[in-house]
Parts: sequence; C-alpha cells; structure tokens
Amino acid sequence: MPVSPIGNMNFINQNMTYPATQTSNELAKEGFASIANMNEFKDKEKIIDKLEKVNETKEINQEVKERSQDEKEKKKKKFKNNQKDKENDEEEQSEEQQKNIHHLDMSI
Repeated sequence: MPVSPIGNMNFINQNMTYPATQTSNELAKEGFASIANMNEFKDKEKIIDKLEKVNETKEINQEVKERSQDEKEKKKKKFKNNQKDKENDEEEQSEEQQKNIHHLDMSI
C-alpha cells in the first residue's frame, strides 16, 4: 500500500500511486488555503478587537472621571459638614462650661 507524501492516504491498489499523490496534493492545497484564510481572518479580528478596546477604554475613562468627581464633591461636603459639626460642638461645650461656672454674688 503506497502512502502519499503529504496527505498520508492509504490505497489498496499499488498502481494508484499517481492519483493518490494528486489527491493528497489537492487536499493539501485546500488545507493550506483554508489555513491562510483563517490566519487572515484572525488578524482582522485582532485589529477590530484592538479598536473596540480603545473605544471602550475612552468611555470607561469618562465614567471613571465622572465618578471620581462625584466622590470628591461628596468628600468635600462631608469635610465641610464635619467642620461645621466640630465648630457647633465646640460652641456648645464652651456655653456649657460658662453655665457650669458658679458666680458668687457677694453683696454687702
């Protein structure tokens, strides 16, 4: 049984070496063409994926910037509120201290 050099095809009749080689060559051509097309298609897909990722990152960056600005504003508001609360607490404490001080009224 002859084995074709490329396609590794077995034929029972040993007089079929030429058609076996021809068939295996045709199959190899088809296989090569499909592999070449698939490689080209994969390259194009990679390029498209890169472009889509760039667009996605720009959108994500804008969203991140908006969120960070919102968080900064919230932090500023909290900080201002905390400062006001501290000032109010200090005023209340000073008023309480003044009330707690006993004044002696010594009149003659």
